[in-house]
Amino acid sequence: MGCAACVARVESALKNAKGVCSAQVSLASNSALVEYDASVTSPGELRQAVKDAGYDMLTEGSEDEADLEAEAARAAAFSKLRKDTVIALALAALVMVIGMGFKPFPYKGYVLWALATPVVFWCGLRFFKAGFTALRHGSANMDTLVALSISISYLFSVFNLLFPSVWTSRGLTPHLYFESSTMIVAFILLGRLLEERAKHSTTAAIRGLMDLQPVRAVQPGEVLPVKPGERIPADGTVLDGSSEVDESMLTGESAPVLKQKGDKVYTGTMNKSGIINVKAEKSGKDTILSAIIRMVREAQGTKAPVQNLVDKVAAVFVPVIIGISVLTLVCWCIFGGSDGVTLGLLSMVTVLVIACPCSLGLATPTAIIAAVGNGASKGILIKDAESLQTAAKVNAIVLDKTGTLTEGFPADKLRSTSVQAVKQLKEAGIEVHLLSGDKPEAVKKVADECGITLYRSGVFPGDKLDYVKRLQAEGKVVAMTGDGINDSAALAQADLSIAMGGGSDIAINAAQATIVSADPSRISILIQLSKRTVRIIRENLFWAFFYNLLAVPLAAGVLYPFTGCLLNPMVAAACMALSSICVVTNSLRLR
Repeated sequence: MGCAACVARVESALKNAKGVCSAQVSLASNSALVEYDASVTSPGELRQAVKDAGYDMLTEGSEDEADLEAEAARAAAFSKLRKDTVIALALAALVMVIGMGFKPFPYKGYVLWALATPVVFWCGLRFFKAGFTALRHGSANMDTLVALSISISYLFSVFNLLFPSVWTSRGLTPHLYFESSTMIVAFILLGRLLEERAKHSTTAAIRGLMDLQPVRAVQPGEVLPVKPGERIPADGTVLDGSSEVDESMLTGESAPVLKQKGDKVYTGTMNKSGIINVKAEKSGKDTILSAIIRMVREAQGTKAPVQNLVDKVAAVFVPVIIGISVLTLVCWCIFGGSDGVTLGLLSMVTVLVIACPCSLGLATPTAIIAAVGNGASKGILIKDAESLQTAAKVNAIVLDKTGTLTEGFPADKLRSTSVQAVKQLKEAGIEVHLLSGDKPEAVKKVADECGITLYRSGVFPGDKLDYVKRLQAEGKVVAMTGDGINDSAALAQADLSIAMGGGSDIAINAAQATIVSADPSRISILIQLSKRTVRIIRENLFWAFFYNLLAVPLAAGVLYPFTGCLLNPMVAAACMALSSICVVTNSLRLR
């Protein structure tokens, strides 16, 4: 997929396939998250639906096999793109030097033609293939715009070279624009190369987690000796020995954890000091690491609500741009005087080149992918893009006591970070509430220690639910944090639900975010990450929309009557490439 129009096409094909409940397609990760009825359809049929739309999709094998196949395909495509870019840049530079740096010499035009042809039809072949495929399936995308612009500038130059008398007989000069056609290809390929590298960087977190998975298969019940410096190959229990284990890849906590006989250990964590014998209990897809990878992958594939506007624009973007380019040509032919046709064709090419649905398609997903990966590296698992966007609006939070602010063991000792966590939330302007089913004196003690003035004791699950509803009725955007079954109803009601990682499966399944380490100070990190993500998405969308709103009229020549200057197609190609790179690079700040 090359742009937002491609995403819209693929997503529409999947949504319209029989048995599909929902489909979300991401340009940034080149992935589709599909919910479907397995009794009605299959991955093979979904792949065929995508093929019928002019694209293809990897569906066979396990998740790990699909990831490996996708990575191999990406690497091969990237290698081909890099080769084409180097050749295009070299030949385009030569065309520029000869065309603009040399005085006229015999057969100069034919030399330029010979150099430009491989750039257009070899290096730029991908644009023609993808553009033609889209047209054959009744749609248009970014490649359609590029293929049209290259074709027009190249064929116009060939016509002027072979039939100059058409213009000279009218007292006009037959200009050649091989420099424009070659530089358009070179700049757009360079932009895509840099864009692909940046996109690959946004998914670094998920690849890092996948690299922690054991190479060899481990069977449950197997006893595994783990030496210092080795990663634990399965979820299990320490049978004997003791050692410090680095669990930062799961929890985000940098301090190693002492593991002794009877303690739980997890796949991918690093044994630091002593030798331990571990009895494997869960391996492969059943491990916590696999569950985290699955959650992160699914979250990165979801769409934020703001993306709906972009999708609507993307659906009509390319046809509108083609219409504007034709209108530009017509206006120049009517009002442009003797050079109207030439200037009109140049302006038409410039409009086609400078318009950029790529930046629209990348604005939101690159930010979401980078943010979800950032959260995972800190032990914060975010369920979907909508949850991430909601967290930025939270102005009231309801905290459970036992297992959230306290350790949840007899007694219930206050967690070392609880006071700091409450302070950070208050400093962020968030109203903090404490609810607990515990006795009044125990709840008051924790509230006083943490500096919480709004608290209630002796509450039942229904009371927690009603409390959240009351805050919402007051117009507050409410986050609820808990770890037990008794919190699940309130978690489901809250605008943002946060489960503590040591809690029940019911609480974690009901939550939109999970703090793996059960460290309450991570709550404010989640909210701050959300605010940064929303800000960067807004910056990306502003840049993408503002760029197109400004660039297209300039390319059409609205300033020509006042300045006598037209935007060069080569400059337009560079601007288009830079617009996508700027969006992706801005998103990478979230890492």
